[in-house]
Amino acid sequence: MHKKEIVSMATLYAISPVHAGSGMSTGAVDLPIQRERHTNWPHIQASAVKGAMRAHFRDFAGNDLEAINQIFGSDAQDKKFEGSEEGDDTMPGSVSISDARLFAFPVRSNIAPFVMVTSPAVIKRLNNDLAMAGLEERIDIPDLNDENSAITINWESAPKKIILEDAVVQVDKSCKIPLLKEYINNFEQLLLISDTMFDYIVTNCTQIQTQIKIDHDKGTAEDGALRYEELLPSDTLLYTIVHYSRHSNEIQASMIQKYIEDNIKGFIQIGGDETLGRGIFQLNWISQKEDSK
Repeated sequence: MHKKEIVSMATLYAISPVHAGSGMSTGAVDLPIQRERHTNWPHIQASAVKGAMRAHFRDFAGNDLEAINQIFGSDAQDKKFEGSEEGDDTMPGSVSISDARLFAFPVRSNIAPFVMVTSPAVIKRLNNDLAMAGLEERIDIPDLNDENSAITINWESAPKKIILEDAVVQVDKSCKIPLLKEYINNFEQLLLISDTMFDYIVTNCTQIQTQIKIDHDKGTAEDGALRYEELLPSDTLLYTIVHYSRHSNEIQASMIQKYIEDNIKGFIQIGGDETLGRGIFQLNWISQKEDSK
């Protein structure tokens, strides 16, 4: 008998700058953030998202190793799950978590401290993820005239031209998409720009932080201790898709879904530099509708 998966989507709204690092670099930025290979858009790998959710669950649901291992899976560093086969140090988890994908990116503007931008390619990808998750109907993507045009979404009082960093876009029209309000309730000024303009902004408008280490004897920076770290700016919006309980039945899957969503909520830390206050996200769950299960 086919077991229908239960799926949720979690939106992640960055409260502080985020450093989900990709390792050392030979370029101008010593510590770049994770980016997709084919688009070069920022993202956070699924392993980092799952690890953060596991740590958050452990903090708020108590140190119940059996429940943690059953939901998120175990590894050789954990104590052996009771009931596992002799010599088996690992067991699969009951959730599958996707990469945290970029949906809206904050950029400086002449009409506000910042506006949020997204693009047709981003919404097309969101449509595919929503269809896979069975969460909602597809979002209609408005047409843009050219790479320098823009459309305001769910807000109307905008000038004809808007400056985004050092680029200028021409606002052609406004468009109301009620469905998006469920996903982007943290801000109001969302601007649909071309894929070309979006790619330029997410490539060149991230935050670069200079880090140094002070020589306490000299009171100056230590030799070789200067480095540049890339950060995903606060107010960035990402989302991740969570599949529940591939290894159990639908009743157990719904119990795991409720258990996770009741205990992983509010604010969650993802990525590095935790002691510097980096990587704080506001997490909101969007679950399947009853009639779609």
